[in-house]
Amino acid sequence: MKSNRIILILIFFGIGYILYYKDKAGPIGSFWQTVSGVFKSKESVSDKNPYKAPEPDVEATATKGDEKYDDIATATNKKNSPNNDKQETTKEESSIFDKIKDKVFNTDPETETSDNGEIPDFALPAINRGDEIIEHKNYTLRYEEDYEIPAWVVHKLRGEYTQGRASRAGNQFIPDKKVKNNSALSGDYSNTGFDRGHMVPAGDFKCCQDLMNETFYMSNISPQAPDFNRGIWENIEERVRGWAVRDEELYIVTGPVLRKGLPTIGRYNNVAVPEFFYKIALFYQPKSGKTPRAIAFLLPNEPLFGKRMNSYVVSIDEVEKATGLDFFAKLPNDIQTKLEAKSSWTDWTKIQ
Repeated sequence: MKSNRIILILIFFGIGYILYYKDKAGPIGSFWQTVSGVFKSKESVSDKNPYKAPEPDVEATATKGDEKYDDIATATNKKNSPNNDKQETTKEESSIFDKIKDKVFNTDPETETSDNGEIPDFALPAINRGDEIIEHKNYTLRYEEDYEIPAWVVHKLRGEYTQGRASRAGNQFIPDKKVKNNSALSGDYSNTGFDRGHMVPAGDFKCCQDLMNETFYMSNISPQAPDFNRGIWENIEERVRGWAVRDEELYIVTGPVLRKGLPTIGRYNNVAVPEFFYKIALFYQPKSGKTPRAIAFLLPNEPLFGKRMNSYVVSIDEVEKATGLDFFAKLPNDIQTKLEAKSSWTDWTKIQ
């Protein structure tokens, strides 16, 4: 009888050990990813192509300046607006280990975050008079009315945000009423051959359903080639999430390279199709005493089969030259100059 108790204690200790280290770099993390992949529910299969569906419930029939625009845009997505108290979301079935964790440790993924998501000024690009700045709970963006997409989107990414059971199932892409003259509509992307590409990924906020819902505002979306969006771009997003788990807190800046004369799509609005996208990750925790570092990616908006993400690592200075933006303008000058001069893949992939 005594031996049975010891065995039971060892089993629970083993489970707890795995759950603690499952999201950290190392053999336990690799084991968790492998086993979780085997037990994923059939529901998750529908998430493999989330960028074209679901289409809006009712296609909008208005353009900007039309008095009916707001009402139609709201009706287009009324079922799944983040502000709708009656929103219905489909809970993804967790892996077998998540079920054990809930029963043994009685955790609630919706209450595990400890930060309000406020973005400090040093993480934002320089803001000029006349820029249209839109703030949501955990990301800030500059919207470009001439292109109907954002010039940049900044969000704080903590490792704890990436864990939880918030689901994108049932979410629709919704107009952003904070945009002065209305954002693009989801219907502008319908049957164009382009994905509705998130700048702030939905997967960065598995912790909290309300934060994930907000990533579906059309002000956070830009046209991306399907094989780019679901290929190397998604791989970079996943790698950045891994870095956030390791480093606890990062600041991420994402956006397109905009220029006059870009091709456009859109039944109701002229939405520019960028030729390039960038993503920048900043690690800056001055109170920790750790060395600041940053890394930038600049990629063409096209299928990049067989290409490695480190092939597209560039300096922040190069992204600034391509975009005309001034990133991290409020960092101390010496730190900003050093961080922007060079990106090191090795500095980000080695064990810290």
